[in-house]
Amino acid sequence: MRIRTNSLKAVTEVSTARKLVAMGTIGLVATLGMALPAGALNATTPAAHVTLVSHATATKKVTKISHVAFKGSYTGTIGLLWSSTGVTATSVAGHGNGTDGANTMKGSGGGSAANTCDPFAGAGTLVGASGLKLSVASSSKTQACAVNSAAPSPVTVTGVAKILSGTGKFKGATGTLSFKGSFSIQATTAGSSESDAFNATLTGVVTIKTVTTVK
Repeated sequence: MRIRTNSLKAVTEVSTARKLVAMGTIGLVATLGMALPAGALNATTPAAHVTLVSHATATKKVTKISHVAFKGSYTGTIGLLWSSTGVTATSVAGHGNGTDGANTMKGSGGGSAANTCDPFAGAGTLVGASGLKLSVASSSKTQACAVNSAAPSPVTVTGVAKILSGTGKFKGATGTLSFKGSFSIQATTAGSSESDAFNATLTGVVTIKTVTTVK
């Protein structure tokens, strides 16, 4: 019986020693960050978990709005084609001085000719570094008025042009330009055409919106 008791004591001491070795190994791994070989600990030892965190660089869009005063003065020729219901400005071509090198005016339009004053509509561009594209909507604010009720007669034009787009410095441009000008008509007979000298000025504020992405 003494021999058996001693054997059980020895087995217990060995088991206790193994536990102490295992605990010491775990402490060493935690301190030094070393990996344990597979099977080094018994099945009751919890597995280590590693979490990887990804840090993405955040970006944001910054919107900048600026306002540029615009002024342009032009002289040139306007081509007119008369019909029984109205008149068409087949071409408008002028040169002068405009903000940011917008020194050339081009356009076309038309309207009725039923009264001394009639609204008209059209489209045009201010060519140069600005590349402004304009649209004129037919309304009571855009009119062509003849001084006399019959040709020949001086004609004055006034109105507002909407800015549709631009290039270069005026990329993304919006806003409106007020315009006024004059020319003289020679005849109003349906089917007749003519080319007349004109002058015009445009003034207003161009709004430029730019969007950039920054980190």
